Parts: sequence; C-alpha cells; structure tokens
Amino acid sequence: MKIGIPKALLYYTYYPLWKNFFEMLGYKTVVSNNTSKLILDNGVMNCVDDACLPVKLFHGHVIDLLGRADVIFIPRLISINPGEFICPKFIGLPEMIKSSIKELPEVVVADCNAHRNIRNAYMAYINTGKKLTGSSSLALKAFRLASSRQQAYNRILKLGGTPLDILEMNRVQDIRNDKGVIGLIGHPYLLYDQYVSMNIVAKLRDMGYRVVVPENIEDVKIEEICNRLPKKLFWSYGKKLLGSGIAMLENNNVDGIVLLSSFACGIDSFILELLHRYNRRQYGIPYTLITVDEHTGHAGFNTRLEAFIDMIEWRRAHEGNLSSYGASVSGR
Repeated sequence: MKIGIPKALLYYTYYPLWKNFFEMLGYKTVVSNNTSKLILDNGVMNCVDDACLPVKLFHGHVIDLLGRADVIFIPRLISINPGEFICPKFIGLPEMIKSSIKELPEVVVADCNAHRNIRNAYMAYINTGKKLTGSSSLALKAFRLASSRQQAYNRILKLGGTPLDILEMNRVQDIRNDKGVIGLIGHPYLLYDQYVSMNIVAKLRDMGYRVVVPENIEDVKIEEICNRLPKKLFWSYGKKLLGSGIAMLENNNVDGIVLLSSFACGIDSFILELLHRYNRRQYGIPYTLITVDEHTGHAGFNTRLEAFIDMIEWRRAHEGNLSSYGASVSGR
C-alpha cells in the first residue's frame, strides 16, 4: 500500500519522522510534486476563499496525490509542545480536505495533541501504526526508530543550512566573496516552498550572502529569549519566529532581516510587529517584510529583495561618511 504525504505545511519540519515511520511499518511513501502553478491553482479552486495561502496549497498537493497513493496522510496537529498550540486551521485540516476534494481516497489522520503531555502526541503515531498493522509493538518500534531519524535531522539543521539543503539534497555553493549574513524569518511552509518563496534562499546566496533561518537557532536559546517577555506566547510557531528573530538580532549576528509572511496570517500579524518593535527600539538592524499570496509575481518580489540588499550595502559603504558642511563653525 502506498501512503501519500502532501509536500506542504509542516512537510519540511516532520518529513523524516513521517517517511521513516510509515516505511518501517512496511508501507511505501509517495510525496506530492514540488509546488507549481497547476498545484496552486487546484488548491485555490478547491479550498474555501478565506483560507490562507499555505492551506490552499495543501489542498493542491492532496489533489496532486490523487491516483498515485492508496491513502493520504493528514496529521491533525493540535499542539506540538506542552502548554502551547499552533494555528487553528491545522486542527480542522482533515475535515476541510474531506469536504472540499471529491474522489478522495482513504485519509489517515493522526491526532497529535501535546498540550497536556508530550506523550499524548507520541501516542497519536503509535495508535495510527496499530490501526494500520494491528500490532502495537511494531508501531512502537517504528515510532522510536523514526524519532531517532527526526532528532538527527534536527541536529543537522542546528549546524547551519536549511531543510531544502537536506531534503532536496541541494549543493550549497561556497561563497568566496562572503558579503555578510541575512536572517530569513518565516514559517517553514513559506520559506522552503521554492515556488511560493520565489526561491528566496537561493537568491540571497547568489547575491553573496549566507542565510540563517529559524531552524538554525537552538531551542534552548529561543526558550530563554521568550521567557524574558512579559507574557507567555501560546503559539508554538509564533514563539519560534519571535525567539529566533531576536536571537539573530542580538550582538549584530546578522546584517539584515527579511520577514516572509503570507497574506491574512493572524499569528504573523502580531508576532512580526513585536519583532519589528524590538528591533527598532534596541538593535536598529535593517529589515524588510515581504508578504506573499497566490497573486505574487517574481518581478515585484525581486525588486523588493534587490532594493533591500542595495540599501544594506549602501549603508555599509556610506553610513560613516559625515558631511563636512559647517565643520569650521562647529570647530570654533
């Protein structure tokens, strides 16, 4: 039996776990193709109008799997850390897919809820494995082995690079003339979808800059930074974006920050505003916000990005040049 995994939403975060779990249960995994105009258009046409771009894309990737997979895996991610939640749209995703897409094969749903206890999230996979194979011991063994692969993946990311470099096996070209470091902040389903993000990681590297992403920042560091805030952040991915962003700003670790957001994202609307305020009040690092939706084109995107890099380089070259006008008067 072939189990289809849509290449959208948290694919770039949890794919090693999902792939190894199902394959260790004895199933073959099939991944949807890279995002294209066809996949995006299918997602837009088969999803409710007020959904955000990433959710529309997920619908398109499910449609791309039709006829190629016997069942489709759609995790119901309610909470991934104790005491925290993620976007509410993830909770109702299986029902959205079932009601929106016709001729859908069987859907495998894993209800992952770590809000009370992380063990509950683990049990979601074990229960799913038991349902598929009838064996609790096999499901437990598969989950343990898959978890070890996921942890190894996370450790590699902390050393640098992006999920694209690992999962897509992209060769990162050595930059002989390293111009600096750009912090790239955004949800994984935006940053690493090369169609939606306009391949921003490669573009920044081609301009001569090293790229740092939230996955490169240690979880302990993010937690320590967020504990300084006056109130607890209950949104796991909003917390990751804000904590990793501040970590990049501290001690001038980056030359600039690029914030990538999808139109109408509720969590981003205040998380990125908080990051902007912290930067303005304490650090003063150049930053820009680029918002994408299904209508975003390369021309406008490239212009924004190139203008931002030009501003950083102009500032680096000329910021210390003070006008001599009035020097003789002030020198008296």
